[in-house]
Parts: sequence; C-alpha cells; structure tokens
Amino acid sequence: MTFRKFGAVLAVAALVSPVALSAQTLTADEILALLQAQREQLNEGLGATRTLEFVTESTPESGGAGLSLVTEAPGEAVAANTDGAAIPEEMVIDLTIFFEFDSALLKAESKGQVDALCSAIEASEAASATVVAESAEAQLADPSTYQIIGHTDASGSVQYNLSLSQARADEVVRYMVRECGIDGSILQAVGMGEARLKDAGNPRADSNRRVEIQIVL
Repeated sequence: MTFRKFGAVLAVAALVSPVALSAQTLTADEILALLQAQREQLNEGLGATRTLEFVTESTPESGGAGLSLVTEAPGEAVAANTDGAAIPEEMVIDLTIFFEFDSALLKAESKGQVDALCSAIEASEAASATVVAESAEAQLADPSTYQIIGHTDASGSVQYNLSLSQARADEVVRYMVRECGIDGSILQAVGMGEARLKDAGNPRADSNRRVEIQIVL
C-alpha cells in the first residue's frame, strides 16, 4: 500500500477513534477501518503490536448457557506481558461491551456490538485473502490473529480482575465462534485485568472496563 493510501486509512481511523478516555460503540465499517489501519501499519513495517501473554493462578470455570464464572485461586497473579511498540492511540479499538454484574455473561444490548465486530473481521479476512492472492510476497500469506483483550478497572483484587477479564474475553470469543461462525483459530482471548488502565488517573473509572481488539501478524 502506498503512503498516501495508508494515510487515508489512518485519517478514517482518526475520525472513528478519537483520542479519548472512553470505550466506544462502533459500526462494522468503523471497526473495519481501524482493523485495516492496524494491518497496514504492520505490513508497512511502521510499528509492531504488543505481544500479550496471560499468566495467572486464577482459572475461569465454565457454567451453564455459555456463562464463565470467576473463582479466585491461591497463588500470585501475574499481569499479561506487553512487549513491542503499542498500537497508536488513533488505531486502538476499544469497544463498549456490557456484561452481567460480576460475571462474564454478555448482556443482550451488547450482542449487536459483537455482531458488528464479527462482520468487520469477516470483511477484514476477505480483504486480506484478496491481497494475498494478488501478491507474490510470502510474508503477506502468514495468517493473522485477532486478539480479544479484556480490561477491568482497579476495583477488587489484582488476581480477581485478571480472572474476570480473561473470562469475559473468553465469552466474547465463544459468542463470535458460536453465533457468528468465526473461525476460532484466528481469535485469541486475552485477560489484562487492571494492568493497562485507560484512565490511570481514575483507576475505578468506567472507561477502564472495556474490550480491546488488536491484529497480530
């Protein structure tokens, strides 16, 4: 992609993802524009995504009807590791996805937002497949992964927040696979807990409770 074309994608991303301290409700087209901006940044070698690894002694348990319950287990909680450069703020996709209180069950009003995310990922994969088919560059053929990253505020213990955020990310991925038919192999659920607060000056702010979407190539 040329610099001019990349700049146009980035301009769209800036319009739909202003630098703000709140999560968002976005359309499928808006999410797609941000996914494209992330992908083009990586393909052009202009930056690197974070590498996320979730390590904790807390383990989400599976309940009925797709509900993931959270239990605290003894042991030290370790936040997800973040290596590499962060995605620029204007490309960050922080979605407003509501869950039932103190659980990982998606609220009905949030399913439309997850459906929009599914549509955007399907369109992103279709566009990527077209690029691969038209390009002789081997690196473009590498499969991409979409990280579904759960974040919490700083209420409660660090360990509990890690477990809750992982359970919620897991539930979003389950919904995307079960209800949208997204290939589970391209999705990765990651729980960050309170390790990367959106509003560090107000650790318990609502804006810290969010689901982030990021491409990893």
